[in-house]
Amino acid sequence: MLPLHPHDPPSVGPYRLHRRLGEEAFTRVYLGSGGGGDPVAVKVARSGHATDPDFRAAFAQRVVSALDATGPHVCAVWNADLEGAVPWVAVARPLGPSLAHLVREHGPLSADALVPLALALAQGLADLHASDRAHGSLWPDGVLLTRESAVLADPGLEWLARDGAERAPHPAFAAPEGGAGPAADVLSWAATLCFAASGVEGPRGLPRIPLQLRGLVDACLKRHPALRPSAADLVRMLGGPAAPDPWPPEVRAAIEATAARQRSALGPDGEGAPGPGARDGGGGADGARARRRRGRLLAATGLALALVAGSAAAWAYDWPRDAPAEEGGGNDAGGGGGAEGLITDAGCLDGTGYPAPESEPDGAGAHPIGLAFSPDGDALAVTTLGYGLMVWDWREREEIARPSGTVDYASDPVFAPTGCAVAASVPVEYEAVDGTVSVAHVFDLPSGTTTEHLGPQVGPEETGGVWPTRPRDARDIAFSPDGDLLAVAVTADLGEDSVGLVDLTTGEAAGSVAPHQVAEMEFAGPDRVATVQSGVVSLWDVDTGEEPYTVRGAVSSRFAVVPGREELVHDDRRGLVWVDYTTRAALGSFEPAGLPDDASLVDVTVGRGRVYASWESYADAEGANRAMGHVWDMASGEDLADRDGAVDFRRIAVHPEGEVLAAVTADRRVVIVDPETLEPGDPLF
Repeated sequence: MLPLHPHDPPSVGPYRLHRRLGEEAFTRVYLGSGGGGDPVAVKVARSGHATDPDFRAAFAQRVVSALDATGPHVCAVWNADLEGAVPWVAVARPLGPSLAHLVREHGPLSADALVPLALALAQGLADLHASDRAHGSLWPDGVLLTRESAVLADPGLEWLARDGAERAPHPAFAAPEGGAGPAADVLSWAATLCFAASGVEGPRGLPRIPLQLRGLVDACLKRHPALRPSAADLVRMLGGPAAPDPWPPEVRAAIEATAARQRSALGPDGEGAPGPGARDGGGGADGARARRRRGRLLAATGLALALVAGSAAAWAYDWPRDAPAEEGGGNDAGGGGGAEGLITDAGCLDGTGYPAPESEPDGAGAHPIGLAFSPDGDALAVTTLGYGLMVWDWREREEIARPSGTVDYASDPVFAPTGCAVAASVPVEYEAVDGTVSVAHVFDLPSGTTTEHLGPQVGPEETGGVWPTRPRDARDIAFSPDGDLLAVAVTADLGEDSVGLVDLTTGEAAGSVAPHQVAEMEFAGPDRVATVQSGVVSLWDVDTGEEPYTVRGAVSSRFAVVPGREELVHDDRRGLVWVDYTTRAALGSFEPAGLPDDASLVDVTVGRGRVYASWESYADAEGANRAMGHVWDMASGEDLADRDGAVDFRRIAVHPEGEVLAAVTADRRVVIVDPETLEPGDPLF
């Protein structure tokens, strides 16, 4: 990072420039900021290329094709001007050093730093390749290290095809066959790791790769591209898809020191800099919002058609990134206020803005419905018919908040993936409406603010206090795994969608899907919502509203998505079926022994390599309902609950770190369960 030269521009487009980050094959790169937003890397065409029509056309094509190339480990394109006198592009720039800088300043990485680096970069390449894009220019200067992980500094903007010739920007890290393709990216991945382990450019550093990685890296350096594994293969062989392990303390300290210097260089503009982690580099919540914004822009401008036609002409764009929400301010029933207002960045045990519970719960009269652990695992939320929504410090066995004294009779609690915000359906009375309307509520515990969301319908607040149509009750609520979207499913209305999407950054509607009744709903990754009705599980694209995948044969309204995979589990008449929903191929089945003919599935949950399911039978000899819980290991198919002392449960929640389980037992008490023995402890209440 160097000071600006007197001949460097003070600003480019809407961005103020602060420092030079370096030079690439065709551009100079600056650290910039604008409007109090996140830092960006502004790549400005060098003077020798700005007037070259071939370069401009190739550069425009490369930038345009990168619009949908994002992921948790890929920095996304935020803005560009491809028609001005000097073309430029702005890319997300999380604070932290490049891999090249870190190695040159502090020496090669140790084995416990190389493994998370390898996984992060492999996942970044796999995301690009899944969108039919090759990076083409991976090298150590193009890898950024943040406090939490590593990211590709851009989606591959240096590789340009000009005059029919393709030029490798960094020959020491390029594949011997030439060209840009997935196999060439894999070789560049291996060469970059060799540098990280040795400080020597290119594959010559292979002997310094630790033994646990050397065989894999060596396979990626094969001269023939067909002999190299794919990026997706690398991810699987490295234990992913998964969040990479944390950096060793010494690496993290060096990263934080560089990030602090960069933040200081930004001055007051740096106050809005993103926090640590790969999501700041264009993945996670910001990346998902960018994908939706880019999709709408492509559709609106007809750019998608131009790309299909292979045009490399340059266009002018207005691609403003979603602006950060204003700080402070609670939320009203309309759901505005932005992410900072809706979800406070604090843990569940950091204090609550809701009044303390006024009475001790009577376990026998609570009648628990559902339960869920907070994302940090410290709190347990339970919906009950007797006491409404309760939040517990389960380790101390203390109820810390009761945000609502009532909930809908079928409402499960759902935590947002960040902070301590929990959602549930709550009955609300309205004038001129008989009975109550079930409305989705989000309770932010640290701030004590509550927002209401009506889903894909217009409420009375927008029409002078009167419902314009028959109110539709909330049936289910879900947060996207990146925390970008809230989905609210409501009862069906002929010709209308049943699932409404809310952008948690702005609090505004972000579209709707599912033009039919929805019995249950769950996100299948950040960009898909899964719903079930009438024996069909449907996967909906939240950007386009299309239904790319369906799985038929479900018997009940219960199903579960396998986290991080394009797979789900649903029931059939014999038990459960595990399927790949993209191909509809069966991957396995789980059949409970001795299941009564009249048994119905109550709950199914997938977490940490296990399938948890419970059935209820109405044919008990004593006339009482009977709950039967089963726990299958997905690798072996073994029913782990088929042992003495294992809890019989109606509902179950899996701790995010696997520390414990929480269950609603057959006799409707809430207990903490040992995840290994499946034995219950004393009732929480």
